[in-house]
Amino acid sequence: MKKFRLQTALKVRERLEKLYQKALAQEVQTYQKLLDQCQVLHESQSENRTALDTSKQHGFTMPQLQVRDRFEQRLQYLIEISETQIQQQAQMVEVKQQELIGATQKKRILEILQEKQEREEHEIEEREAGMEADEIAQNLWRRPPVT
Repeated sequence: MKKFRLQTALKVRERLEKLYQKALAQEVQTYQKLLDQCQVLHESQSENRTALDTSKQHGFTMPQLQVRDRFEQRLQYLIEISETQIQQQAQMVEVKQQELIGATQKKRILEILQEKQEREEHEIEEREAGMEADEIAQNLWRRPPVT
């Protein structure tokens, strides 16, 4: 009965570990998307600055300068928001990693207990088999030889 409960608990822990792995994978995927978005924003900002420098060399009007300046401000605002989201997501990824580590440790504890239980059962079976062999040998020794 104890073996059955241990196996059931181990299966539950394995399922929990898989769920934590999936949750971590989703959080890492979201984190990576946020990093990619931030990179795109930085590239857009760089392109805007390059275009502004080019416009300055070839002549530009005040409305063009104002449009580029507003675009730069929007990009900077979006970059700040994106970086805040990245920090929050990094914290979430760390939390999920800790949950996964905890689940893995608990599963490993149950695996160790199960291995110990199986070892003890194997030793008991060997001891019983040895006692049975000893009993058979003792019975054979006690019998008078058949002539």
